[in-house]
Amino acid sequence: MKHLQTYIISTALILAAILPLHAQEQQTEPVMPGETPKPTKYVAVEEAKEHLVFFQGFTLSADVYAPVAYMVSDYGAAEGALRLNLKNTFFPIIEAGYGKCSKEDFNTKVSYKVNAPYGRVGIDINMLKDKFQSNRLYLGARYGLCMFNYDIAGPAQTDPIWGGSEAFNMKGLSSTSHWAELVFGVEVRIFKNFHMGWSVRYKREISSTKNDRAKPNCIPGYGYTTNDICWGGTYSLIFDLNWGMKKSHKRGGNINLQDIPQKEVNQQETNDNDNGDGTEEGNDDEGQGDDEEDSEAESV
Repeated sequence: MKHLQTYIISTALILAAILPLHAQEQQTEPVMPGETPKPTKYVAVEEAKEHLVFFQGFTLSADVYAPVAYMVSDYGAAEGALRLNLKNTFFPIIEAGYGKCSKEDFNTKVSYKVNAPYGRVGIDINMLKDKFQSNRLYLGARYGLCMFNYDIAGPAQTDPIWGGSEAFNMKGLSSTSHWAELVFGVEVRIFKNFHMGWSVRYKREISSTKNDRAKPNCIPGYGYTTNDICWGGTYSLIFDLNWGMKKSHKRGGNINLQDIPQKEVNQQETNDNDNGDGTEEGNDDEGQGDDEEDSEAESV
């Protein structure tokens, strides 16, 4: 029993040593004496890389929040925008609208009315890393300008110092206002080239021409002037006029497993085939010589 165990262990060790060598011999093609190993064939791998074309088209949008706001509050507007799409990253934009405000103070009964066009210019930057997708997360800036006329009217009020009372009605007061905006927004693709998106805007008045008789209470495109800053927002329907994202393809370089030109490899394979045919012919000649010697020996 002890000898049998020793025999089994010895056989297992010998097989463990022989099998890897046998496998290695099968992976490596045998090389006959006088032959040279065939070179590794040239393998060309080309990688297609997609790049966005610089000009991706136009985008039209309309704000649906501002008209609804006018139905439920004192101020609203009708606004649209046209912007360029550069590599789906940079979006120079022009916004234009017509704002309207009509309000009356509950306590003083002073009324204020204004309606005028306004405009903004600026740029949005897509902050998402993947520029190939249609959704966008962007930061932007705007410069706004509005030249408008406004009306202020109020009932008779008693002067606390000089006494007396008189109603006032001032119409056609003119003013020009400049302001700046910081924009944060999101756009989501709904269907093909149709998007929907919203934005939040931080606005700050730069300057406005002052009227000695009354200060404007609301500026079209900006909002109320109660404080130095103003917050606003939009909810827009967006249409991309590029009808499909434009891409270009750029080929990468070749990757060689061994720096051997294809022509040399083909020539080497041709030479190997010719050598094989010559060797077989030599063997046939030797066989014929052996047959002639045998016949001569039999005749003797």
